Amino acid sequence: MPALGHAGIFKPMTYDSLEGWSVPPVPNPPLLPPATNGYRRSLYPGRGVSVYCDRHPPNEWPEHWHIQDQISGLLDAVECFVRIKCLDGKWTDFHVQGPAVWVIPGGTPHALIYPKEADMFTLYPEQAFVRETLEGQRTEFEIVPLSLLASRDEVIGQLSKAFSRLCRELGTANPLYVESIGTVLATHILRAMFAPAQREDLVGGLPDGALRRVVRHIDEQLADELCLIVLANTAGYRSTSYFGKLFRRSFGLTPHDYLMRRRVARAEELLESTQLKAIEIAHMCGFSDDTMMARWFRRVSDRLPSDIRP
Repeated sequence: MPALGHAGIFKPMTYDSLEGWSVPPVPNPPLLPPATNGYRRSLYPGRGVSVYCDRHPPNEWPEHWHIQDQISGLLDAVECFVRIKCLDGKWTDFHVQGPAVWVIPGGTPHALIYPKEADMFTLYPEQAFVRETLEGQRTEFEIVPLSLLASRDEVIGQLSKAFSRLCRELGTANPLYVESIGTVLATHILRAMFAPAQREDLVGGLPDGALRRVVRHIDEQLADELCLIVLANTAGYRSTSYFGKLFRRSFGLTPHDYLMRRRVARAEELLESTQLKAIEIAHMCGFSDDTMMARWFRRVSDRLPSDIRP
């Protein structure tokens, strides 16, 4: 079972045609199939993108498919399992370690297993919306770490956090507000993952295995001093300059810029979810002090920690 939680762009298969799929004989499958424990999700039907966001319990969804493409985001550092039915009728299992985003093309039979409670958003863009957004480019089944997408497009990181807050709200959010977030987020995810210009930037970057090791190492060692030599060795390279070029091809950022963005993102999460002092959070995230943390907040997001926690 491939482990994809910290992989880069992963392409297990390309669906040039849906001919030959063995799909359930359902003329118009519902957006929300029944779950094994009876759990039902709240859906915000949109004009171009229908949106679900919730903190849902452990659950399983058996084999089903959607007319629409499915964009799913696992917002917590937990695992889930995605099963995809291949053209030959056999199933392929994928182990996803969150936070991560994956896209399942419309008409693709699949099943899902969530062993633990998790914040989750799912977007169902209409086919016309996808065609217009990608200018005719087709989607494929892909799994990408959320940190990679957020490093390439800041809007994705910001809107993912907005969904995370919505997941934890007890009341029902304004449907138009949720629809607007989902529509913008779907646009940016689709372009970041499938637009031709983005794909060209990834050519010649780090292999999936090296990306997986480097991203995991950075996320686990944010509070420590991380030098380029260590990161290069983690990826399996002796030349730091060659590693740096490949890293920039994969992320669109230098290793140092990527590291600082991850530190800012972690600090922002702690500011929102804890009552720790700013200086404590700064040290936990690898900043020398809260002043240095504030400088990088302004540089990365044009905000200050005090904007997040007055």
